[in-house]
Amino acid sequence: MAEREEAVEQFATDIMANNIAGLMTIFTPVGLGKAMALQAAGDTGAATATSYEVADQGENLLHIIFKADDGEGGVFTQWVEVEGAWKVDDIGLIEG
Repeated sequence: MAEREEAVEQFATDIMANNIAGLMTIFTPVGLGKAMALQAAGDTGAATATSYEVADQGENLLHIIFKADDGEGGVFTQWVEVEGAWKVDDIGLIEG
């Protein structure tokens, strides 16, 4: 599943860089709606992040933890394969 890992890496990098154009292609329509709601709801911790860590929760559910000098924050992402490309179908803040 190297392709999924590459997509996750690009996704996390695009979030940290606030690369909206790059992010628009990674979401399914459902995922895009959830991402827009997430953006309005709160801080993912990515704005000041200098690195990230991915924790595989199984069944294509990944936690992405963004790390900054002043702390960390993260999102959960549910990935699906659509026509040979990995896309985010669900996203939300990791609580706790």
